[in-house]
Amino acid sequence: MSLYKRFAALLTAVFLAIALTACGGGGEKTTPTGTATSGATGTAAATATPRPGAGNISDEDLASMLPTKATLGADFAGFQESAGLDTNERRIEDADDAEDERKDQQTFGRVVGYDRQLTASPSTLEADAPLLIQIGATLFGDSDGAAGYLADDVKDIQARVGKTDLGLLLEALDQFPVPQLGDESLGLRSRATVPAEQGGPQTVYVTYFWFRRDRVLGDVAIARTDDTDASQQAQTIASLLDEGIQRALSGPATPPAASTP
Repeated sequence: MSLYKRFAALLTAVFLAIALTACGGGGEKTTPTGTATSGATGTAAATATPRPGAGNISDEDLASMLPTKATLGADFAGFQESAGLDTNERRIEDADDAEDERKDQQTFGRVVGYDRQLTASPSTLEADAPLLIQIGATLFGDSDGAAGYLADDVKDIQARVGKTDLGLLLEALDQFPVPQLGDESLGLRSRATVPAEQGGPQTVYVTYFWFRRDRVLGDVAIARTDDTDASQQAQTIASLLDEGIQRALSGPATPPAASTP
């Protein structure tokens, strides 16, 4: 499942939850569809055992790459934070074409990903804040696979312009220049509409920042209900993510397994 599809699922779920709360339809704390709640700190339980094909990078190391709500500062204190592994199995289960997703994973050597989401409440929206921020890191068997998967992901999003998917009509997608980050980086802005049957009409603007460092893909997506330029904010978060990726690649926190005499 591409970044756009999983982000669209999160966005529609969050938008509906906020709309329901604003209309007095209940004030329960909700978790976006497809994410794993992990407590106030946003740190999910993760095994310290590296996966096959991951080298010495464990799920725990992958989680440590992503900046947390606390890292991002006081502006996000009122946001709900959730996080969890983005496994190959989950992607296959959620995909429109499970066989195609399985083939992509095998072709590009995808190992596992980890996502963190910060979702706004009605009070934070009134303060001119983003609706949703998604941060992700995805590990591949090698750098060629990571590069191929990134190119495939971008093509997948471009192909959805003019189409309705998961409750969002993707109306426009434009590339914008970004500074070099890692081995390659890319910025995109999109405009999508939530139709009336999904709680709209409502237009949402999403700024994406992708980058690849070696065999890890980093992604940041920021959604707003206005067209305020979020590219600098996305770049700042991406830089924090890249720092975490570099730390993990240069020396993962997971100690090597003890050798058998």
